[in-house]
Amino acid sequence: MSGFTRRSILAAGAAGAGGAVALRAPTVWGQAINRDRIILCMTQEPVQFNPLLYVNAGTENVPEACMFDALWDVDAEGNFIPNLAAQVPTAENGGVSPDGLTWKVALKRDVKWSDGQPFTARDVEFTYQTIMNPSVPVRSRSGFDLIRTFRVIDDHNIEMVLERNFVPFLWAWQNMHIVPRHILSREANIATSGFNANPVGTGPYMLRSRTAGSHMVYERNPTYHRGPARTRQFIHTFVPDGTVAYGRARTGEVDYLGLLGVPNDRWTEARAFPDRDFLVYPTPNVQFVYYNCGKPQFADPRVRKALTMALEMQKSIDDVYFGTWPRTLSYLQPTHWAYNDTLRDYTADPAGAERLLDEAGWRRGADGIRAKDGVQMKFTMSTTAGNVARQSCQALFQQNWRRIGVEMEIRNMPASVVWGDFTTQSRFDTLLVAWDPTVGLDPDYTARTHSRMIPAKHRQGSNYVQYENQEVDRLLELGVTQTNREERLRTYHQIQAILHEEVPFAAQGGSVQGHLKRRQLQGPRPNQYVTDITWNVQDWHWA
Repeated sequence: MSGFTRRSILAAGAAGAGGAVALRAPTVWGQAINRDRIILCMTQEPVQFNPLLYVNAGTENVPEACMFDALWDVDAEGNFIPNLAAQVPTAENGGVSPDGLTWKVALKRDVKWSDGQPFTARDVEFTYQTIMNPSVPVRSRSGFDLIRTFRVIDDHNIEMVLERNFVPFLWAWQNMHIVPRHILSREANIATSGFNANPVGTGPYMLRSRTAGSHMVYERNPTYHRGPARTRQFIHTFVPDGTVAYGRARTGEVDYLGLLGVPNDRWTEARAFPDRDFLVYPTPNVQFVYYNCGKPQFADPRVRKALTMALEMQKSIDDVYFGTWPRTLSYLQPTHWAYNDTLRDYTADPAGAERLLDEAGWRRGADGIRAKDGVQMKFTMSTTAGNVARQSCQALFQQNWRRIGVEMEIRNMPASVVWGDFTTQSRFDTLLVAWDPTVGLDPDYTARTHSRMIPAKHRQGSNYVQYENQEVDRLLELGVTQTNREERLRTYHQIQAILHEEVPFAAQGGSVQGHLKRRQLQGPRPNQYVTDITWNVQDWHWA
């Protein structure tokens, strides 16, 4: 069955131009190009659209890019480029003081929210205040919590003074989009506001409709401050089964297949299509096995390391991802400047895993399953239902663990479920998940590993594994203040070494995706600096 009904697509295509129907017959609609719209297909569905709250990176970045703007963006070459700011502040242009503590930002004039209200410095101030509001479960406060004073100079100028240097400050603001004060300041609870499902933004598109489980339709924002988007309508559709999604990209039922994209075993085939472009899309994401350190089975780091030692990580990359992913032992891609290349791969060692479990007191019972203090080493692993590659990895890992007396049950769910409260409130046992560093390509990993960034305890951050280590906390706090690159390198090497030993999550490989698009579709550009494939959606158009 189609990811969206023909009736809904006909209705979507009829918006504008007097309601003219762009699709005429079911036998040809998947092949013809409707130059008035673009259809993007992904396997996961976005469920909340407030850019300050938790984001399922990759999927919920799409509504974020369509409807909201940050002060500045980062392009495919890694350059910061102004968005709502008139220019990116630097020491050279006087926007950043010589000591790096005072930041002055001039904002663009005549920018409007999609409801017609003017955008001003008060919106930036309100966004900052919301990020720092302890009652709001924001995705990260890293960097923002170092702002000592935030001053609105006038409607188009702000000044921020930091308590101490925060090296990735540009990345922090690039990853946070601005929200409207005139709407959200009236909300008693931003986390449950109706705005989160029907937002008002300054971005290139406005949300026209959403059909849960199927698709979202966006219409061009005619007053967009960078000029109207080059295509009138943008449709984001969700097809949970990756093989089915690939089939729709092959037939032309969708114009662009992104996120997990082309199954790895079909890359050679996809490259050969004469009327399609196959894009190898490097990402900052690393795929992990997440251990919930708050569960009794995983409280002991020796257990987490033993479980990781049993896994055939390289085999999973070779057999499931056909060698298209690099093996990584860290939360960073192995090409990252701060990657610790001295780490040793201790996986695929079931005998060593058994010895370590014995040492930790987890011994085999009569049924062959290990147990300690009445708790059996049984747990579940969850990921997105329909992700065939991850399911194959799960089956391999299940086999690896069974060999050492550990029982894992595969329990997958739709993306909107598994990456909702189940993850953010740490209700899982283990996950198979790909995440990005939360502050752009900076090696700072505070949001995912600092003890005060456990949202189930502190209503902030992305430390869903509930990992706590005082030395890691100290090093994270140090690393973001170090302006000397060699000193930072040593700090982040230490952080990676501790994580590699204590294993709150076990790195599998660096995610590389294969995307497929119609050749006539222009504008999409791989950008390894962001998780958002629609980072320049306003420029997508038909040749």
